[in-house]
Amino acid sequence: MHTNWTGFENRRRRMTDRLAQMGIGPLVLQAMGRVPRHLFVEEALQTRAYDEMSLPLGLGQTISQPYTVAKMTELLLGNTPQNMRRVLEIGTGCGYQTAVLLALELPEIFSVERLRPLHERAKQHLRAAGLLAKARLVCGDGYLGLPEVAPFDGILVTAAPTEIPLALLQQLAIGGRMVLPLDEGGIQYLWLIEKTPQGYRETCVQEANFVPLVSGMDV
Repeated sequence: MHTNWTGFENRRRRMTDRLAQMGIGPLVLQAMGRVPRHLFVEEALQTRAYDEMSLPLGLGQTISQPYTVAKMTELLLGNTPQNMRRVLEIGTGCGYQTAVLLALELPEIFSVERLRPLHERAKQHLRAAGLLAKARLVCGDGYLGLPEVAPFDGILVTAAPTEIPLALLQQLAIGGRMVLPLDEGGIQYLWLIEKTPQGYRETCVQEANFVPLVSGMDV
């Protein structure tokens, strides 16, 4: 895949071993073991890419620590990953979470990023990882989602709004799952929202720490 792939194999293996000890299951571990995380961060930070920490991306954005990526992915898949056919990610960032979803070989992955420089950088990272051809990347306002290709079986939001964007709720299919952090007065929690025929079921999972979800576009 890349000349640095072999040199980072041991670090990546230690990362997946650590995630297994933290309770992450084999499906997500296998996907994260396939993705060269070091390709998604600045070269100066590549030796820290597999550590359990978030890293800066510039433009006020970060790449989440591996456990957060793994946990959100597991929550999105639930107990029936075969039903997760069309997924929308809000906040492409560097493209790492997108790459993990692609490594799961889900049929359709869409990802929206409001910052044009990050959108372009994610393309470069996914190309280097050999995954760009499978990605459907859009530069746009994440608050609006992608109504033209809705409904989605899963929606994953990688930045924290203060309330759930109504447009995203409306674009979730019956039986679908949304995973997002919510900022509640300066304290963030990760939530799972499930859409049933009777309405929405909300589960607070754990504390979280994400950059704010901002509306509009900055190109």
